[in-house]
Amino acid sequence: MLPRKRAKLALAFALSLVLIGILAAGITMARLSNSAKWVSHSYQVELAISNIEFVLSEAARARLNYVNSGDESFAHMFDSKYDQTKKDVQDIRYLTSDNPTQQVFCNQLEKLANRRLEILREGIDLRKSGQADDARQAVLSRDNVAVATEIDQVMQKMEQGEDDLLQQRIRRSNILFVSFLIILAAAFAVAVSFFWIQYQLLLAELSAREQAEASAHRLSARVLRLQDEERRRLSRELHDGLGQNLVAAKLSLSNLATLNPDDGLLNECLKSIDDSLAEARTISYLLHPPLLDDIGIASAARWYLEAFSKRSGIQVSADIPDYPVRMPHAVELALFRVLQESLTNIHRHAKSSRAKVSLHIVKNRAVLRVRDYGPGIARATLDQFLKAGTHVGVGLAGM
Repeated sequence: MLPRKRAKLALAFALSLVLIGILAAGITMARLSNSAKWVSHSYQVELAISNIEFVLSEAARARLNYVNSGDESFAHMFDSKYDQTKKDVQDIRYLTSDNPTQQVFCNQLEKLANRRLEILREGIDLRKSGQADDARQAVLSRDNVAVATEIDQVMQKMEQGEDDLLQQRIRRSNILFVSFLIILAAAFAVAVSFFWIQYQLLLAELSAREQAEASAHRLSARVLRLQDEERRRLSRELHDGLGQNLVAAKLSLSNLATLNPDDGLLNECLKSIDDSLAEARTISYLLHPPLLDDIGIASAARWYLEAFSKRSGIQVSADIPDYPVRMPHAVELALFRVLQESLTNIHRHAKSSRAKVSLHIVKNRAVLRVRDYGPGIARATLDQFLKAGTHVGVGLAGM
């Protein structure tokens, strides 16, 4: 499998695990929230049970105070506690509607609470009637205590049942919370692992790409060296082979022209040989300028610009100072080839009568600028070249 495909697959796995972890954590969190609500519900039930016990105690105290003092405010207090007890019993019935066992206890509690309230009501009514029946009040007090004891037993059972539920719900909440943390940690750990794998795959791909680019650069440098060696060989053959043959032919024709000064054909042949020698010399220098090897890029570039200006008729201004330290031969050769290609493009395509060339070296950096004054490359063509390196000739791509 390709490194890029492996990296994409690792990223997909990591994202999938993160999403699964988020989903599982969300579900667990929802259950945890629901469990917390049930824990709160149990506390509400226990609080409601305690509240009924308190309200009934307040009602009994109001009855006793009224019987002893006859103060109507205690009778009114009893009435309010009476109504509140009825309401609290219904609240407990509603809160425990999901629990059949607690509903049974609610039925018992409601009967006992109503019975106790009726006993207390009878004591108040007896006092309101003006009858000082202490014996009957004593009996009612004993009945009140007996019913209160039964109510307390039912409430203890209800509280015990609710407390058991509370402990179960707390344990469930704790388990869900721990599960949530484990799922979150596991999803995070696995996702980090896959992200690390993807990172390593990306590093491997980048390393392979860097190695490929380095190989391409080495190959390009090798091709450039081979081209330069071939140009040098052709230049030498033109100079030493064709050039020498043309010089020998010129000497022979010169001797014939001396013997036949009026022969116009010989003079034309001599002129053609001179032109051929000059062209061969120019081509030889263009293929591999000897100045580039001997004294460096600055002199070779100035010589080339002068010759180019004479051949093309394009006025070229040069800003190429001499530098005491030469650059590596490969760099000078690359700069000279770029200069040649740039001026060739100006001559062929720029439709400009002048050009400007500058070469500056600052520390370990060389900057070559070649400028013409023509209409320039069409924006669409330039954008396509900058984006994909296409839609132009081989000159720009070669540079």
